Parts: sequence; C-alpha cells; structure tokens
Amino acid sequence: MALLLAVALGAQPQPTTIPEMWSAWCARCHAQDGSGKIAEPTVTVEPMDFTDCRLTSAEPDADWERAIAKGGPGVGLSPEMPAFEDSLTPEQISGFVRHMRGFCTDRGWPSGNTNFPRPILTEKAFPENEFLVLPAISHDRNDVEIKALYERRVGKRSMFEIGVPVANDGVDELEAAVKHALVSNDRSIVSLGFETVLSSSLAIFEPFASAGTMLRDWYVQGQIKVELPTDRARADRAFVYNAYLGRDTSAAPTTWTIGVEINGENGELAFTPQVRKGLTGTGALAASLGVTIPINKREQRGVRWVGYWLWEYLEPWRARK
Repeated sequence: MALLLAVALGAQPQPTTIPEMWSAWCARCHAQDGSGKIAEPTVTVEPMDFTDCRLTSAEPDADWERAIAKGGPGVGLSPEMPAFEDSLTPEQISGFVRHMRGFCTDRGWPSGNTNFPRPILTEKAFPENEFLVLPAISHDRNDVEIKALYERRVGKRSMFEIGVPVANDGVDELEAAVKHALVSNDRSIVSLGFETVLSSSLAIFEPFASAGTMLRDWYVQGQIKVELPTDRARADRAFVYNAYLGRDTSAAPTTWTIGVEINGENGELAFTPQVRKGLTGTGALAASLGVTIPINKREQRGVRWVGYWLWEYLEPWRARK
C-alpha cells in the first residue's frame, strides 16, 4: 500500500479534502464505501468493514487515530497498513476518523468513545462481547472464588451475561443478567440492568444502574445496585455502590491503566487500588490485578486479592500476516 501511495502522489495533483484523500489513498484497500470489498484486492489481509456497525461502533476514536498515525503495527495489526503521522496533521487524522464513522449509517449505537476500560468490581455501562475469568482470594482466610463470566451483546444497546462462580465448596449458584444502554453521547453513557442470582436455597434479585464518563484524561465510572433476596431469613437486603477513577499511561493497546475503586455495601466500605494491562497489540486480551482493603469493620472483613483475565472475543488478538 505504501508503494501505491507513492505512485499516486507522484502521478496526480495532491488531494486537499478528506473525501478526496480517502478516494486517492485509502479506497485502494478499504473501498470507496469503506466496506473493504474491492474487485482486485491490493493487500493480503482483509480490511475492516467500516460499514459493519456491530463491529465499528465499539471502537474508540483514539484507536483509529493511532492506527492511522502509527499504521497497523501501532494497534497490533498488519504492517500492510502504513503509518501517516509524518504526512497528516492531527486535525487531518481526526477528520479521517469522522469520515470513517460515516460509513456506519445505522444510527443509535452507543459511541465507542464510552467503551472505557473495565474496572474489577464496578459494572461498566457499555454493552460488551467478552469472556472473563475473575479470581478473588482472601489474604488471611481460606476463601477462594473464581467466576467465569460470558457477556454477549444483543442488538444496538443491550447485552446479557451468564456467570458461574466456583468457590471452595464447588458451584452453588448461577448468575444471569441483562443490561441496556439508556443514554449515550460521545463522552458519557448510562445503563440500567437487572441481575438474578440463583442458588439451591434462595434467589436474589438485583436491579442496578451503571454510568461512565470522561473528565479530561480520567475515566470515571459508577454503579449502584439493590440486592433483594426472596428469603430474608437466609440473606439480608443490601444497597451496593461502586465508583472508579482511572487513566491510561499511554495510547497503546498494551498500555497500563491505573485506577482505584470505592466499594460499599450497606455500612461496609472498602477501596480497591488496581492496575490493568493490555496483553496483546490489539488489546483483545487484557488482565487486571487489585486488592480490596476494608476501611471499616476490619475485624470482620479481610483483605481480598481480586482481578480478571479478559478476552474480547470478536476482536482479533494478533495480526494476520
């Protein structure tokens, strides 16, 4: 593609507008309509179909800007996508992203700019296609739990999830939840959801609300939830609240994200400092590690090591050569 670009630049007048640049430089590989479908492919890998809203709507602008500036290797993809940071201004790169967004003509999808990094305990608002493994280990007790969690997006704004916690005594409950993005713009998102926890002895119904926004370079996310057991003799009602503040240390998909959560349940309060790391160049695999430290009632509650391993299963986890 770099050779084709050089030939094009030398053989015809320089394009001046973003649509002209797209037609002259990008359509050779990505097609004029952004679908990546052309009669005679010029690259050996399959370009992203920018008309597929299901895939593109989850992508933040920053990832596309990095791909244009750094080329495919900058986001863990093929080197057949060249870098343009030496030939385009930051404003032109942002203009290309806006142009590419226009290929998704089906409106109503939440903005990928609100697809923030996932905290460990706070339920994020953006609907996801993810598989996670979440361990939790008490520091001073023989208490270990590992939860497998499958999340699947449904339509534009909704998702469902199934969770299976495995504790010391095996599997004793099943979790199922649905979530819907109620309000979304380019920087903020609010979702409502409902979770049910089923065990051999009772069921717990848990309506919740989640929200997220950007404050400068900081991610701010929060969740409130009410736990309503069917048998008050076996479990108490609870009001649960979580809040998260974090930021990336770089723009690379493999960046470290540092953050802290405040976690509360009724009168109990704790905080959870944590780090997150992208494990592949595309960011499709990631892991997080944190520690939940009680602020009050420390004699009844111990320190817990928590974290997750995450797979965004619709994203490529490595470059296709």
